[in-house]
Amino acid sequence: MKKCYAIIAGILIWQAQANAQNANTGKAPATQQKQGQNARAEMQIGRLYGKLVEASTGKPIPYASVALLRQRDSSVVTGMLTKTNGDFNLENLPFGPFIVRINFMGYTGLQKKVTITPQTIEQDLGNIKMKPNIKTLEGVEVTAQKSAFTMGIDKKVFNVDRSLTSVGGTATDVLKNVPSVNVDLDGNVTVRNAAPTIFVDGKPSTLTLDQIPADAIESIELVTNPSARYDAEGMSGILNIVLKKNRKAGFNGAVQAGVGTGGKYNGGGNINIRQGKFNVFANYNINANRSWGEGTTSRGNFSNKGIVTDSNYLFQNSNSTSKPLFQFGRFGLEYTLDNRNTISLSQNIVAGDFKNYEDLRSTFSDNNKNITGISDRLNNNKFNFRNYTTALGYRHTFAKPNQEWSADFNYNQSSNGRNGDYITQAQNPLGQPLGQALYQNNTTAGKTTFLTMQTDYTNPVGKNGKLEAGAKVTLRDYSSKYDVFDKDTITGEYVPNALLSNNYKYNEKIYAGYANFSNTAGNFGYQAGLRIEQYEYAGENEGVHYKPTKAVPGLFPSIYLSQKLEKEQELQLNYSRRVNRPNFFQLIPYRDYSDPQNQREGNPNLKPEYTNSLEFSYMKTWKNSNVLGSIYFRNTNNLISTISTPIGRDTLLTQFINANRSNSYGAEITMKNEILKGWDVTSNVNLYQTDMKVNANGQNLNNSGFSWLAKINSSAKLPANFTVQVNATYQAPTIALPSGGGGRGGGFMMIPASSQGTIKGFSTVDLAVRKDFLKDKAAALTLSLSDIFNTRQYELNQATPEFVQDYIRKRESRILKLNFSYRFGKFDASLFKKKKTQSNDMQMGDQMQSF
Repeated sequence: MKKCYAIIAGILIWQAQANAQNANTGKAPATQQKQGQNARAEMQIGRLYGKLVEASTGKPIPYASVALLRQRDSSVVTGMLTKTNGDFNLENLPFGPFIVRINFMGYTGLQKKVTITPQTIEQDLGNIKMKPNIKTLEGVEVTAQKSAFTMGIDKKVFNVDRSLTSVGGTATDVLKNVPSVNVDLDGNVTVRNAAPTIFVDGKPSTLTLDQIPADAIESIELVTNPSARYDAEGMSGILNIVLKKNRKAGFNGAVQAGVGTGGKYNGGGNINIRQGKFNVFANYNINANRSWGEGTTSRGNFSNKGIVTDSNYLFQNSNSTSKPLFQFGRFGLEYTLDNRNTISLSQNIVAGDFKNYEDLRSTFSDNNKNITGISDRLNNNKFNFRNYTTALGYRHTFAKPNQEWSADFNYNQSSNGRNGDYITQAQNPLGQPLGQALYQNNTTAGKTTFLTMQTDYTNPVGKNGKLEAGAKVTLRDYSSKYDVFDKDTITGEYVPNALLSNNYKYNEKIYAGYANFSNTAGNFGYQAGLRIEQYEYAGENEGVHYKPTKAVPGLFPSIYLSQKLEKEQELQLNYSRRVNRPNFFQLIPYRDYSDPQNQREGNPNLKPEYTNSLEFSYMKTWKNSNVLGSIYFRNTNNLISTISTPIGRDTLLTQFINANRSNSYGAEITMKNEILKGWDVTSNVNLYQTDMKVNANGQNLNNSGFSWLAKINSSAKLPANFTVQVNATYQAPTIALPSGGGGRGGGFMMIPASSQGTIKGFSTVDLAVRKDFLKDKAAALTLSLSDIFNTRQYELNQATPEFVQDYIRKRESRILKLNFSYRFGKFDASLFKKKKTQSNDMQMGDQMQSF
């Protein structure tokens, strides 16, 4: 493991040096220095701006290259990639004649001559339309190779198609590779050591990460400090999972299949058909990831607070297997009514079936560590869920550029069921059975409906201003019926256990509205917004109603200040207020006895936690690299945490509570470099300090600690169409924070996390190799190995006056996978008619046209 740390540290230092070399490439010759001085002496007050759109649909084209060249020698003056809405903006330009050159793989390049004079300082190039390059795209769809990771101060975008190590996996595997993001063994996600809100296509979802296949994901968007336009939920911002939606003309698609060690397999495909005003798409994926898990718990319980002579000891060993089968289907259509009106309809259908098995053996000892008894508990259960999501959207654009109105309706319905059997056999110190085994059966039936309706309006104000406003309604109803039955040792019949059974229901309503205004004054930009959310919650269990929340509107302001500097530099300061509301697993009041010695219980009286977040960022861009550095501070009141309390002689009860407060502050830097041509490295380091104060159940606890997280993603192109990718992660020891969880599918010992412990550090390294072949690289084979050194595990150390505990958890993580993919497609010639006879100039125009 030390070698792994040294490798990570070495690459980070190397990459930092590469950035320094980009910044200082040595002294230029005297002639060049003089030319540079003359250039700086020029009046640099010109500005060119516009928007890049598809010719046939009018939809924006993001991440296209826009370069400004001098006419006399074609030397590059400046350039940028278009934003996600297709906009580009070239500022601080000198006077003179230039060429604007625009390129995007798969499209016909464009160029235009422009001249900046004192009379034409600012020029709007309008909506620039790009057409697909038929010669390039004929037969098989060829798409631009997006950067694996693009950075902006307000948002980071991770393009999943460049993540080789997650091929054939799930959204959990994808997020493990995203800089700034940490994923634990149970799939719980943190960003900067706090939980974000996870969206799917910009909307809340009841899907867990394991239920979304990686092959269905287009990109991951990370917004660490969202504006008022976004939901206020989430301590550390928003993670938006963008699903694939192809809009190329004609038809195109892909199929893929893969196998992995330990009985794992995946397969699926997608197709897209676009003709005239219609765009129809569909995809299907199946994923079976059989896995094993093991864990140990070693605990000393002090009946008389810290007196070792009055103590007993517990040692547990768990071995488990899980056999999940996920199916993910999605289809939809878009219909363009006219150039300014579009409607869309999509349907997601997700299904999951699990078989879980666990053997949990508990050994009890006295204060001299002499064995006093043994308990062996076998757990067999089956779990299934069905999830249906219908989304309807409408979008209208106005004649005024960038003025837009949209309305969206999203309806989700899901159900789940569980049937499990527990068999517990008591044994004497020699391991011989004592009496009859105890049999218990439990069943769960749950259902939820989740409805969101929202509308958004954007209107440009003046030359650079923009006003945004919108409203949103979120309605959720949840029910869960949990029945426990004990087998009568005499009659052999199962008798209901009313003490352990429950019937829990809750509903929540969120009514929101927001307004956001942004503008610029020279190189200074600002944005201010206010979001109002009214949250209502009410729950009941077996007819007992829990006190509902007060319907008091919450105010969530946000403000952004930015300053552009010379040489592609930018500073930004932003603030936002956010909220994190307790979820179902934290609220549901029944006690989980799946491990009798480690019980868990929800708290229906939990309150939401509120966070004030402040962030200062700096970004610098070079030709082949960029750096984003941030320092941040978060103050959270009513922090949702957990506390563990001994009950009886050998049992620990973990409960959710509201802590007094938590302060977290740190610094994060993300560097993206092209070390050599074809070799890209993205590294991320997050250093943070967390201080937490808890006053609950008569206990006053303070927990604080410093920690850091480092990630490196390296991708290199090799000869013969090979690509190699290596991802490495190291998480330093950190104080334990609540995972917020209910696990993933059950059958395993839950990971405890509370304000009372420290989590040991871990590291992991993933490797993948891809070979592209056939015409236009239509086919690919990807071989990946996750957690090469088999070091990924969870270890929690706790020490209180009542108990000390070491908890270790390991799941199968070193997995070898082989995946095959094949792309196909054909563009409809009727959409792109061309004359049969073309001059040489016209043929050249196919590759570079003027606009």
